[in-house]
Amino acid sequence: MCRDYLIKRSIYAAAQVPAYLIVDPVMAQCVLFTEPTGHGEDADYRCRRITAFGDSTPLEPVGIELDTSRFAVYENVRPHRYP
Repeated sequence: MCRDYLIKRSIYAAAQVPAYLIVDPVMAQCVLFTEPTGHGEDADYRCRRITAFGDSTPLEPVGIELDTSRFAVYENVRPHRYP
């Protein structure tokens, strides 16, 4: 998870990828990052939206809503501290 929330997030933001979605079965949530800013290792996203599994996740950059009602959750796994 660390790679998804830190390393990949910075790489995609630096490349100006308009939206980066993490589907996180440990925390039972989707995290959508939008509005990339910055360069190199300092790049990041300005906006973050967290949606719990079971709720509809709007993905405005691609014009759809993601139904997460059937997403599985990892049980008996220690939670992490990201995002």
